[in-house]
Amino acid sequence: MAVGLAVRILTFNSWGIVYDGAVMSVMGESFALHGEFLVPYAPGVVFYHHYPPLYPMYLSLFYRALGFGVLATKLADLVLGALLVLVTWLTTADLLGRRKAWYAAAFVALEPMFLITSLIGYSEDLVGILFVLTAWAAVKGLRKLPYLFWAGLFAGVGFLAKADIGWVFLVTLVMGALWLRRVRGWWILKDKWFLAGAAAFAAMAGGWTLRNLSVYGWPDYQTSAYLSYVYGYGFAHPALLAEALVVKVPLFLIFFLLYAGVFLPEIRLSRTKARGEETGLLWTIVGSTFLMGWIVSAFFWTVEQTPLWWWDNLRYVVITSPLILWLVMRETEPRWSFTRAPSTDLRGFSRRFAALLAVFLVIALVIVAFPAPYPQQAIVQNLDAYLHPGAIVGVDGIPPEAILPYISVPDVAVVPYHGGVPAAYILSSTSSAYAGFVRVSSLHSGDVLGESFACTLWARDGTALADSVSHAG
Repeated sequence: MAVGLAVRILTFNSWGIVYDGAVMSVMGESFALHGEFLVPYAPGVVFYHHYPPLYPMYLSLFYRALGFGVLATKLADLVLGALLVLVTWLTTADLLGRRKAWYAAAFVALEPMFLITSLIGYSEDLVGILFVLTAWAAVKGLRKLPYLFWAGLFAGVGFLAKADIGWVFLVTLVMGALWLRRVRGWWILKDKWFLAGAAAFAAMAGGWTLRNLSVYGWPDYQTSAYLSYVYGYGFAHPALLAEALVVKVPLFLIFFLLYAGVFLPEIRLSRTKARGEETGLLWTIVGSTFLMGWIVSAFFWTVEQTPLWWWDNLRYVVITSPLILWLVMRETEPRWSFTRAPSTDLRGFSRRFAALLAVFLVIALVIVAFPAPYPQQAIVQNLDAYLHPGAIVGVDGIPPEAILPYISVPDVAVVPYHGGVPAAYILSSTSSAYAGFVRVSSLHSGDVLGESFACTLWARDGTALADSVSHAG
């Protein structure tokens, strides 16, 4: 756990807030300022309609206290990482005992996808917290029915935390209800606590859906308009969709084996007990999440054409990893245990668990040693000294959101560049030249996964930065 925390702190300056993380941070600033998710560079009132609301709302709390910027975002993510470890420990201790809780806490502290996404400003830690709480409350609900209300509530909040797989929480709720009906009978679906949980979920998910309808109108009721487009495109191109579905089957099997491969003895034991109430419910939740992740990733591929075997797809199912560990640890006991149920020896499990953590640790060290290079991060930090309130920075081929978190000077506008924009500086990832501007610097780099990045800074003639370049030449 200490190593996981140390990695997050050591990478404060080397890993940037990028891609979706950058957009959600800008949404968080907008919510802190306006109470809504407004695109700051749009000519009129334009709402963001691709990302879920909960994580930007959470970030806005830190921006109100500390100001908008990378540091506040990193601190917010550090707190989420610590909360994920704490929630995992508490829920595991409640279900399986304190000794096994330390295994689970160490696991999530070093799990590579939770770690990487927290470094670049993504919301996986938050989604993981809510997913673990939902599963915990559902299992507890088999023992004490009032917990079914909390399962519905946590699932409803989780729906607001993840745009592309927010529906996983609905699927989990439905599949969990069907499992309850199977093991307890139809009466469980009429129980007041089950109905209260369903109502809590409907209030959270339905409230946000009504908000979307009021802002965008029909049919843009989903958290993500882009997701609606992706589904439509996938259904319109069934051959592409079928190809992705087939090819991604072994990929998601590999994802499962990443977490369960060293625990196959326990997995086999667990599968023999899959008809049991708690074990069966956990397998239902894990299986439905993998099913949804497999389907959603296939739809996205039809549009985005990323590699079919893309490691980033692990983000869709990483939230199940603590539950897989729960299933495993339910089947292992100390040698001196008096349990009559078949189980593996905890010492043998511990050796295999240590081997898995060793793999996670190697990945963490690689993350520290080889941070993903984002040239715009370094260039903007150098540009910051030349900016003043009211300055305009144009971007070409780079989303404004990728730049905004790194600008510390207040009231600087970052807008898409075209000929009529009175920008003092341009940040470009293209090969274009700009009349009236002097090329200041250019950075090109690539990461360990083979992705390349480029950013060129241009300064308008007459600015101090342009003059410094001219005099240097």
